[in-house]
Parts: sequence; structure tokens; C-alpha cells
Amino acid sequence: MLLLCLLYPLNVQGGASTIRVGVMLPFQSQNGVTAPRAIDFYRGLLMAMDSLRKDGHSFRVYTYNTAVTPMSGILRDTIIRHLDIVFGPDNNQYLQELSDYTAPQGTKVIDVFSPSCKTLYSNPHFCLAYAPSEMQSVFAAHLFVLHFGQGKTDIIVVDTKKETHPFVIAMKKTARKVRFLAHDFTDAQLESRLTKSRPQFILISSEDAESAIPVLKRIASFRLAHPEYELHVLGYPEWIFRGSIDSSLFHKADTYIYTSFYNNVQSQRNQKFATRFSLQFGRPMESSRPVMAMMGFDCGYYLLKALCRYGRSWSGQEVYAAPLQNGYRFRYQGNSAGLANEYTQFVHYKTDNHIDLISPHLP
Repeated sequence: MLLLCLLYPLNVQGGASTIRVGVMLPFQSQNGVTAPRAIDFYRGLLMAMDSLRKDGHSFRVYTYNTAVTPMSGILRDTIIRHLDIVFGPDNNQYLQELSDYTAPQGTKVIDVFSPSCKTLYSNPHFCLAYAPSEMQSVFAAHLFVLHFGQGKTDIIVVDTKKETHPFVIAMKKTARKVRFLAHDFTDAQLESRLTKSRPQFILISSEDAESAIPVLKRIASFRLAHPEYELHVLGYPEWIFRGSIDSSLFHKADTYIYTSFYNNVQSQRNQKFATRFSLQFGRPMESSRPVMAMMGFDCGYYLLKALCRYGRSWSGQEVYAAPLQNGYRFRYQGNSAGLANEYTQFVHYKTDNHIDLISPHLP
């Protein structure tokens, strides 16, 4: 059951104590099949601890393989009640069992892979590291208002006749004016809905690539023919996550895509992290979206730094942690509810082929 216990014996600065960290993930099945996502997350977490120990912090790590041991078995380990924080597991039932068991002690339970809203609303010590789509949509609409101003932009919704994305609903509440276009709109129909006096944003009503690609191509062509209009496209995190759309189209259409994570492969800091990971563990990181090693580092660094500063009484106070890929900004989601990560940013694919990141900290 207990895979590994790591102690970093450090010269702890006066008053500091050892943080007890639990990691409960499906590392390896009974047939010996490993889970690269879980392993990379864990290794990124260890690298975060290596960085934090330079500031005099100490950690004791307990890891559990949830692929072979049920939560009822894990909870028999007497150390569980003494843990300060637990990352995982990735099973909603296990999360609920763990949450129920650890809540009286104030242990922080971090859902690192998939949202689990039911558990979020029953434990104030529970944290969602990756908020569900409906929450992200609201956070992104709020960031849009912060960056572009309330009522200073127009939204043109391109109706795909498919299920409407929650982001469309959230954005309708922020725009000065909302107009609509059919998916097979002509240039003349588009121009009839535009004005030259303020920015305008095209928002496709659903996130699928099949609907997005022809619209992006049409907008790119229209922008070239009509530079007098300040026209942009708003996009979905699925476009980045699935990688099903050529990023050159984003640039040509001057696209803003909201997302809670983004790995800037051109960043020297990210490149150095990838090199350090390969040297430390003897193989490169998995290239999934998101990159789990970077998520493990970012999530671990932020939350462990918060725990080192505030202990189990941490209740969402922000700490400085420049993300490699995943940013964090936790807020309580109601009375007796836990904390959800509200960090959302826009990735701006500019027409000069550069990329700007618009963070929630911008006014």
C-alpha cells in the first residue's frame, strides 16, 4: 500500500515544521502497467519540494497506489490523520471517502486531475486544482470585463446549431451588444453587424473544431480585406487541449483563447525545466496537454508554499508562484464549501505570430 516515504532532512529555520504530504494516485496496475500521467505529476511535485527546501522548508512524503489499494485500505494507515495535505486521488468515490475522513483534522485534499463538485461543496478543506467547464466560463467572462471593460465591446455569436457552450451564456451578460450570425455567413452579412468605433469579438456557439475551422478561415480572410474593423475571435480551451486546430489560424484571426493552463514552449524557463526533468529522472516528460510534470510542479509549489506560510489554516491567501504552465488563485465557493482554482488567462494569438498571456492580475 505505502509505496514510498521520503524525508528531506534540512536545516529548518526557527519555528518551521515538517509538512506531511500524501500522494494518492494510480501509479501502477496489478498487471504492472504504469500510469505516465500520475508518475509525471508526482515527479513534478518532488521537483517543487526540491525548490522549496532551499528556503528552509522540510517535507515528509507518503505515496499510495490507488490502482491496487482501495481507499478503505489506505485509510487504515494511522499516518493519514496526521497528513497536512493530500494530492489525489483521481477517483470521485475515493475523493469523497478521503474527504469525509480527513475533514475533522483540517487536512487539505487536492483534486488534481478531474473536477468533483459534489465533494467541493461538502468540505471547506477541499480544493479543486482544475475547475469544471461551467466555472471556468464564468471566470473567463470576468477576466474579459477586467481587461476590455464592461460594456465597451460587441459580441457576435456564430450559431452552429449545436449545444451552446457555457462561455457563450456567460459572455452574453458582459457585452454592450450581442448580435448573431448563421454558421454559413457571408462577408456582407458579417459587415452589416460591425461598427468601426469599438472592438468586436466573434464567438462561435460551440467548441468543436469542425465548426471552428471554417469560421476562423473566414474571419482571417475578412480581416485582410477590411482592416478598418477591429475584429477578434474568442476561443475555447478545448481548441488548445485537443490540438485539433492549426495555431496559424489562431494568429490569422487574431484569437483570444481562455484557458487555465498554457505551456509556452518558447519560454526559456520551461525549456530549462524540461531539461532538468530529463536529467533527474532519465527520460523526457510526457508531452500531454496539460504537461503533467509541469502541473505537478506548479500545483505543488503553490500549495506547499501556502501551507509552509499559513499551515492548515490556509484559506486561499495568495502566494507568489510564477507558473510554468498552471496558475492558481483559490476562492471559496460558498458557505461550508471548499476552494476552487479561479485562475483563468487569455492566450492572445496575435497577427504578427507573437503570443501574449493576459493574466487575471491585470486591471
